[in-house]
Amino acid sequence: MKGLIVSGVVCFAVLVGATSATAHIERPSYWPDPAPDFSVKPPAGGGVPKARSLHSALNRKRPGRTRVVCAGRVPSKRKLRRLRRQLRALKRSDAGESRIIRLSQRVRGARRKYRGAVKRNPSIRALQRSLNAARRARGYKLRPSQPRIRLTRRQRRRLLRLNENLLPLCKTNSVQLAIRRSRNNDRVVVMPGRYTEPKSRDAPTNDPRCDPRLIQKDASGDPASSYIYQATCPNDQNLIYLQGRKALPNAPSPPLSDRRGIPDNGPCVRCNMQVEGSGVKPEDVIMDAGGLYGGKERDPNSKPGAYAKHVVFRADRADGLVARNFLMKGAREHGFYTEETDGYRLERAKFFWNADYGQLAFTSDHQLVQNCDGYGAGDAVVYPGGAPETGSQRSSFWPDAPRTNTIIQKCDLRGSALGYSGSMGNAVRITRNHIYGNTTGIASDTLSSAGHPGFPADSSEIDNNYIYSNNLDLYKPDAAVKSLVTVPIGVGVLYPGMNDARVHDNHIFDNWRDGARLFSVPDALTNSGGAEGDVYPGISCPGAPANGISTSCNNRMYGNQMGLAPLGFSFPSTVSDFGNVHSSGSSRTMPNGVDFWWDEFSGNTNNCWFNNRGPDGTADSITGPGAGTPPDPLPSDCSNVGQGDAAKITIEFDCAEGPDEDTGPLDCPWWQIPPKPGSAAASRQASEVRVASRRFDRSEDADKLRARVRELSNP
Repeated sequence: MKGLIVSGVVCFAVLVGATSATAHIERPSYWPDPAPDFSVKPPAGGGVPKARSLHSALNRKRPGRTRVVCAGRVPSKRKLRRLRRQLRALKRSDAGESRIIRLSQRVRGARRKYRGAVKRNPSIRALQRSLNAARRARGYKLRPSQPRIRLTRRQRRRLLRLNENLLPLCKTNSVQLAIRRSRNNDRVVVMPGRYTEPKSRDAPTNDPRCDPRLIQKDASGDPASSYIYQATCPNDQNLIYLQGRKALPNAPSPPLSDRRGIPDNGPCVRCNMQVEGSGVKPEDVIMDAGGLYGGKERDPNSKPGAYAKHVVFRADRADGLVARNFLMKGAREHGFYTEETDGYRLERAKFFWNADYGQLAFTSDHQLVQNCDGYGAGDAVVYPGGAPETGSQRSSFWPDAPRTNTIIQKCDLRGSALGYSGSMGNAVRITRNHIYGNTTGIASDTLSSAGHPGFPADSSEIDNNYIYSNNLDLYKPDAAVKSLVTVPIGVGVLYPGMNDARVHDNHIFDNWRDGARLFSVPDALTNSGGAEGDVYPGISCPGAPANGISTSCNNRMYGNQMGLAPLGFSFPSTVSDFGNVHSSGSSRTMPNGVDFWWDEFSGNTNNCWFNNRGPDGTADSITGPGAGTPPDPLPSDCSNVGQGDAAKITIEFDCAEGPDEDTGPLDCPWWQIPPKPGSAAASRQASEVRVASRRFDRSEDADKLRARVRELSNP
């Protein structure tokens, strides 16, 4: 067993990896002005933008210009148009009927030739294959957990005809070029195909035009690419880059502590844009930054040089953006990356095999991510980090607060280290999703202070989700996904350092370690040793931040159904991907290892659990807060104060030292798949922890540990 007493912050910093993004560094970022920008008509930002229908792309009366991207060669209508003009002129003249008949035959021949060329176009052929596949399968799925969507014959015909009408407007096979030519209110329609963007791939990384001249340092001193770096060298890191505002050369250095408002924000150049695929489903339009995929789309991260760029699609200060109906895959870091943006809608999107995050948003407001699907992320499939302070900590900068600033809904988040994560994920709502087959399902935290304004995390809401079977072992040597974080195997919801959260009305089942896990993080143990930028009033822990304990207080978990699958539930076929284990059989009863685990941290206040139901439909079968030093309370009274549990803190500190093979009762168990709940092995393990906890609580080492925690809690 490793040392019980942690000597300092460095040792605990491995635990910080539980939800932090160690593989990327954001520039010093600021929250955008939440009010609409009236310099653009219609105004940009101020709310989630509405999506324009695909069919309206051909309506020239709508604001903005439509640019079409397609695969392959665009058939020319020039000859057909010329013959039609000649025929009209001939009919107006006194030409004989025989001449008109001959020219009409030539027009019909040219029309047939053009239509044949259209049908042979790679984009149209790809669409036809997708339509045929959907017809044969009696529909298609946007995500594995949902029923099939059926297209009527009229809908199939209409979509095909629309794409055929879009094809003559195609001027490029590059999404990046179409975006670069666009301006405010424009839209880019991408027809079916795989877009690898050869010119972007050929652009140098660490371009000498920008590096190191346009590098800036964040508050902790780490170098990061500035906004003007991205605008000047857009394809240095990104396969596709959308610059929303003019780059101004006056970013403050060092960064301002007040992160409200972007100090170097220029006027809109590509605000209110819409980028969309015109296929049946997102997989019809693939934006691919990878290559050398092995087998059936296996993660390319084990193959050197497989990743072409760090990001598939980056949208920077792109207020009013709508992005929909395409797949992003194969990035060294992120599939879809949005920063300092006010108002965007991402829907009908998929993120496959992006080594860090599928979707990353940072310091962005008025966000909606819906109808999405993703897997193969080394960190999280979806991650809104550094979210605005529109929750319990707020100021007059957000006049309509408290409000939710980000909604993640109707997504399948699976097959990754984390389904959802959000460091400083303030006032984010996660609702109506299926989150399964990950190492840990959901994590929102205060651990990653470095580079993340909004300390401490608060006001997260998790409601009406199915959170199940998150038992994926990514620590084994041959894991299909390379995990970039250290999170416990078998947890549904993980809250390391969260205030004012609400977890309610979810179905949480078959997570073999914990349904939901809450523990505190003393301020000294964040991985920057403190907050990034200003800290706003409203911290729920009494005495914080002066007493060094700003988390985890005033969290409420209620109305959840634990350990029981919903009526009519069946596992998606993808639940076992990458070796994930789960319960089987006809019974709806699928218990969690422990329904609600709590570290009982000394001084934490107002955490409570009430009106939850266990597998038998009553509160009596709820389990929690996990084996430790008795009496192990799980209070329903929200006015309680944590008394501390030395044994639980010992296990957490051992986990802080990272994965190992130690298996003692108070060693960290996170790195092994837990025994199946209800099994003899699970009962034996819990009993061993209880006995060891009682013994340890009376030891000299426990007294030293409590003294160390008091030291960390009173800097």
